[in-house]
Amino acid sequence: MNEQPHPKLDELIGRLPRAIAPARDLWPEVGARIALLRPRLRGWEFAVAAALAAVTVSAMFIGFSHDSQPRVAAPQWAYEQLDATYRPLRLASLERYRLSAAGLDPELRKTVEANLSIIDGALSEIRLALASRPSDAALGQMLQRTYEQELAIIEAVAPQTVAQDPTRYRGEL
Repeated sequence: MNEQPHPKLDELIGRLPRAIAPARDLWPEVGARIALLRPRLRGWEFAVAAALAAVTVSAMFIGFSHDSQPRVAAPQWAYEQLDATYRPLRLASLERYRLSAAGLDPELRKTVEANLSIIDGALSEIRLALASRPSDAALGQMLQRTYEQELAIIEAVAPQTVAQDPTRYRGEL
């Protein structure tokens, strides 16, 4: 298609102002609407879930420690290996939480820290019980579940960020 220049149209366009300022400041309304669209962290829901997890771990520990069912023998090294596997993950997750804790709602942070303290106490009690009953398979399972619950709580408030691979195709051209 052969387009011919339109000098009159170009002249009219040239007379238009480069910018037109609004009659009033629009930013307060725009900022308020953006604030309404931001997802809110429902601290009370997380607090209830974390408290429930902590109570469950404590109840399981009490229930399993008084259970009179015979235990399946398991070598002590299996629990030590489990502990050695989770310990670096736990330390990295706790460090990630400490770095992001200042940005959390104070009530949520208080609840999370209380639950992490309960879980830490449960881990100590489970390890102590395993030292006296190393063949107790239920204690080994409890140790693993407690680690998993602690990692899940930390992941909920301080998710792990995944670095983008610049060599990976992301659908953009």
